[in-house]
Amino acid sequence: MEEIYNILTKIKQTKIFPEYAEFFLKKTYNLNGIDELKKLINEGNKDRTEKRVYLYNQKTHIFDIIGVIDIENVRYIDFDDNWYTMSNKGIDNQTTAFLN
Repeated sequence: MEEIYNILTKIKQTKIFPEYAEFFLKKTYNLNGIDELKKLINEGNKDRTEKRVYLYNQKTHIFDIIGVIDIENVRYIDFDDNWYTMSNKGIDNQTTAFLN
């Protein structure tokens, strides 16, 4: 978890990401097993004053990359499953739906 929070801190401290940036993790994580992160994502997606949107793969809930980009004053933070993305090019399963 420390690895994830270090990356999220870097993202928060960076003023702008004009191009998509990827932060590769040392291991693969499952959102279903990290209640703190699920809470962060759910609360972040509810709070529209933050101008931040968290995305994750709704099929696998797994991620090994955290991506970020700023578009029209909204920061998109993407918890990406690299293997799924590479294996299923063109299929977008990223969502902002709330995690159970």
